[in-house]
Amino acid sequence: MRLDLVSFRGTAPTGAGTSLLAEWRVGTILQAVAVRDAKTGQLWLELSGERHPARIASGDQQGPAHGERLQVRVLRTHPVLALETLSSSEQIDDHTQAAADALRRFVPKQESPTMMLANLAWLARGKGASQALPRGVLEAAARLWQSIPDADSLTDPKSLQAALERSGAFLEAKLASSPSRAAIATDLKALMLSLSRALQESGARPSAARSDIASHAPLATQRGPLTTLNAAPATLSLLDAPAQQLNELSRQIEGALARLTTVQIANSAPDHAHSILVELPIRHDDRASVMRLRIEQDDARKHECDADSAWSVEAALDLGPIGSLHARVTLRGQRVGVQLRADSPGVVEALASRAGDLEAILRDVGLEVDRVVCLHGMPAGDTGVRPTRLLDVRA
Repeated sequence: MRLDLVSFRGTAPTGAGTSLLAEWRVGTILQAVAVRDAKTGQLWLELSGERHPARIASGDQQGPAHGERLQVRVLRTHPVLALETLSSSEQIDDHTQAAADALRRFVPKQESPTMMLANLAWLARGKGASQALPRGVLEAAARLWQSIPDADSLTDPKSLQAALERSGAFLEAKLASSPSRAAIATDLKALMLSLSRALQESGARPSAARSDIASHAPLATQRGPLTTLNAAPATLSLLDAPAQQLNELSRQIEGALARLTTVQIANSAPDHAHSILVELPIRHDDRASVMRLRIEQDDARKHECDADSAWSVEAALDLGPIGSLHARVTLRGQRVGVQLRADSPGVVEALASRAGDLEAILRDVGLEVDRVVCLHGMPAGDTGVRPTRLLDVRA
């Protein structure tokens, strides 16, 4: 499509700098946004913050829709400024740009939630001078800690489903469906936001926390092997002053919220419509860890059976001093396969000794077992780096 600018005078706000039109040369590639008058349908192009009336010279006579993003190239500068559209932003491109913008905002802030969990456990045990913290902060932290599902309860399918629904990954979807107050009261993200608000009201400043004890986490991604989030120490025990503890806890809450948001961004990608990643905090008595889960349609096995019934479930969990545990279950129709991996040879041996029991349980529920295999070492392969461009450097 070719678009002509009928006037070189932009409608920039008062005080704006000199128009960039004088700097444009033939071949220059520009980013533009189409603007339509609601009553007349008159087309304008917004270029470099300035609006210019435009007309459609050739191609699709309907032209771009209001708000549509365009990439245009300068064809000539006289007698009119003629522009050629190179591409228009489709829905997937809009999502890609929005996702990249969100990642640029949240990735630098994200931290592994394991440090937050370690400090919530420390507060729950009433260690040190924790009782000197404001009452509102302690109550909000206690509500969050008590809402983290217990590991033993997750052996029940319905309890696991409820825990995943309350993991925080679906809070915005819940809010969009006008849920009851009770449905939100136990959502982990809502409780994290509540604790963040209590910390702010108590004067906490996350930017003032010590940066040398931060714990960063790899970028959440749908690609590559599912790695664990390693356990972390309770850093509040290293700080004596309540103000320092408030700042540290506030930074960790903000970092954990940013981490959760990056997970939600990974789940929202259009090319992962049948895949979801969840990082679920779980309690083990007086400590906590994060179980990472990835549920997806198994593209590699689609040809073997009905595509809708080819699925895989992965889980990764840090076991503390004995290393990591990884599990992958594939379900193709009524056929199931299980692969278990561990860092510790002792754990591998223990898993192998119970493999027969697991096979019997699976057969009892009507599944045909391909195999149950126990291996030493974590999965290797593509690191799963997201192809989204976070940094755009131009000469």
